[in-house]
Amino acid sequence: MKRVVVIGNGMVGSRFVDELMREASRCDAKFDVTILGDEPYEAYNRLMLSEVIAGRAEIGALTLPAPPEGIVVHSGVAAQSIERSRRIVIDAEGRAHPYDVLVLATGADAALPAIPGLRAARGRDVHTVRTIDDCRELLAAASMSTPEAPRRMAVLGGGLLGVEIACGLRARGVDVSLVHRGTHVMDRQIDAPSGVMAGATLADLGIDVRTGSGITRVLRSKGRVTGVELIDGTCLDVDDLVVNTGVRPRVDLARAAGVPVDVGVLVDTRLRVLDDESVAAIGDCAQTDVGCPGLIAPGWDQAARLAHDLCHGTPVGSAEPGEHVADELSIVKLKAVGLETVVLGDRIPDPFVAHERGLRVVTLSDVGARRSATVAVDGDRIVAAVIIGSARMAADLTATYERRTPLPLDPAHLLVKGASTSGLVPETASPTALPSGATVCRCNGVTKGDVVDAHVQGARSVEAVASETRATTGCGGCTSTVCGILKWMDEVDPVDEKVAV
Repeated sequence: MKRVVVIGNGMVGSRFVDELMREASRCDAKFDVTILGDEPYEAYNRLMLSEVIAGRAEIGALTLPAPPEGIVVHSGVAAQSIERSRRIVIDAEGRAHPYDVLVLATGADAALPAIPGLRAARGRDVHTVRTIDDCRELLAAASMSTPEAPRRMAVLGGGLLGVEIACGLRARGVDVSLVHRGTHVMDRQIDAPSGVMAGATLADLGIDVRTGSGITRVLRSKGRVTGVELIDGTCLDVDDLVVNTGVRPRVDLARAAGVPVDVGVLVDTRLRVLDDESVAAIGDCAQTDVGCPGLIAPGWDQAARLAHDLCHGTPVGSAEPGEHVADELSIVKLKAVGLETVVLGDRIPDPFVAHERGLRVVTLSDVGARRSATVAVDGDRIVAAVIIGSARMAADLTATYERRTPLPLDPAHLLVKGASTSGLVPETASPTALPSGATVCRCNGVTKGDVVDAHVQGARSVEAVASETRATTGCGGCTSTVCGILKWMDEVDPVDEKVAV
């Protein structure tokens, strides 16, 4: 029986353990698994922290399905050191955990830019949003806001998470200034016209958007933040600062153990560290040949590959030489109160640049209604799109993109009339209208049929369905749909109280 020690009980570490035990049950492999997690909580969904800030989710609802029976989890117990020569991990309580395979899933910390006064002020009035404790501290500060004396906060960084946080704080009555160095918000994900529309919508919500700017100094008085100075010399009076400027892989433990480290822990194609077959790294802390993406999907893919490798000797999804691997679809739905945004595919290039590449870019803009859609087309297929302010159009275009449905001769018809929704009905549709094969959880590839089957087998709550299928454990956007399916199934397949035990 192989002894596996996992350092990190986040979304990737916990997913790896689940993948490992599922795969082991299929091939009758045996593993003795121990997890060390430095946070004193069960594994939880970090992607949903912005939903808690927005008041659309409770912290208790973020808990991920419990690990399989027999897994030893030490919550609130950090790994102190790794002795690779003896193959043991020493934890903060002095206990030794021997391993045959060590999996580093230590994640990442929020990166703090080198701004004068920032690090000195970090604490109760300078916030990041990476953990449950971070979220609680920010909520406590936001709770001080009243209509008569609104709390004033600046959010540094206008990427996806920064926009979600700004909208969530504004929904709680906080006066928010969003400061972003890019020419428009979410500039890494969306094109400039879409960014302008998103910025206008944020302004309508009462958010002070400062693009093409940055913070040069944090102002303090008597130990408290009182304001921030911007690039142009403008000073904003604020009570709190929320920093959202990227992440830094947590590699101190690996570096101290002599593991090869660059930005992240350097790993090979099998996710093993470069000088030790017995040590692997996955998730935000791992640096592959494409760098450290800092996204959940690559981390989950690494978890599945490593689990398959430990059970079978080969990573799942490994292509044979010359074998074609299908392009992965990218679908991002912004979880921001008051700003409906869906991004399909890669960032859309300038229309003239796109034309030189053989792509067509079609745009529809309705400034008065704060709606826009920009679609990039290659031949008769959508390859990228950004939809602002229209849930129905977003659902239609997502269906067309996801199903690779051929387009009409004039792609503008997609925007004027809407696209066919065959194979994927919008999430807002009644569960009775969803075909069995319709995808309800894109993060985990779960269909309506999978949820129905789980219900028939006894999974009658969201938590039970999550444990069985993993639906709702990603971005959380499918939770309302899963709830609707379960409610419908309770009506058509009620518990027989006469035979229920």
